[in-house]
Amino acid sequence: MKKALFIFLLFFTIPLFAQQIHHKFNHILITNDDGIEDIDRLVALAKSVKPLANRVSIVVAKQNRSGSSNFTAFGTHQSSYEITTEYFNAENKVGVYTIPAYPADCVLLGLSGLFPNDRPDLVLSGINGGANSGPSWFGSGTIGAVRTAAFLGVPAIAFSGFDDENKKSFTKIPVWIAKFLNSGIVEKIDLHSYLTVAFPEIPFDKIKGTKISKRRIAYNQPKSIQFKKVFGESPNQVDEKTIWAFSPSGKLNTETEKDDVYYLKQKYIVISVMTINENNENLSEKLKTMELNVSDFNN
Repeated sequence: MKKALFIFLLFFTIPLFAQQIHHKFNHILITNDDGIEDIDRLVALAKSVKPLANRVSIVVAKQNRSGSSNFTAFGTHQSSYEITTEYFNAENKVGVYTIPAYPADCVLLGLSGLFPNDRPDLVLSGINGGANSGPSWFGSGTIGAVRTAAFLGVPAIAFSGFDDENKKSFTKIPVWIAKFLNSGIVEKIDLHSYLTVAFPEIPFDKIKGTKISKRRIAYNQPKSIQFKKVFGESPNQVDEKTIWAFSPSGKLNTETEKDDVYYLKQKYIVISVMTINENNENLSEKLKTMELNVSDFNN
């Protein structure tokens, strides 16, 4: 890891995104759920977006935290963070920091303390290896990071679908991301919303284009994610120990509903717009029309 960070400065001497532009952002914060182990992808992303920002900071966990959603160690398990500055260049205004925590912690720290006089105005998470399509958003640490940023009122975008086996991924995807950020789309993200972008893991010349699509929120066939008992007798018997293992049965129908899963299979880059606002306004209005006589404790 130290060797990779040692060549960080050399990596930045040749801009990846050469389009002449003015800084659109003051400070971009980058994180991911793969941690510092993912330094090559993190550097590729940082290098591509640096021309768009006055400052770029990578804040990641010391170890892989995939599947951690927006879990945070702060409060429940600890009341402080130990930060290691892995790299910092004052001239280029690029820094790398690690903490022994989770992606959500990296965002909390990055937006609420580590840069007290220079708070990031955009959070990017990725580029994740898997596509994080469909219901996988629920447990994704990559997406959990941008959900945390949206909670704190900062525009955020998660990028997934990086193919490590295709070496062109280190140039093609970061350049696309830089152009995407330069398109003006970030300015359209409203408060407490965030974007997820999924790249199909196919040859780049096979990608058909880009689709704005709703995300598949839940599995439409719950029977396909069952657990079965593989050890023990009855889970209802006191002191009885049983072991349960994941046992998929059947396949999800991904061809009928035109959501992010569908369009990824159709070879599109998929952009989904999400929000942390979980208020269900429609159901709320329906309930208001009911006579809910359950609040009178005097009868």
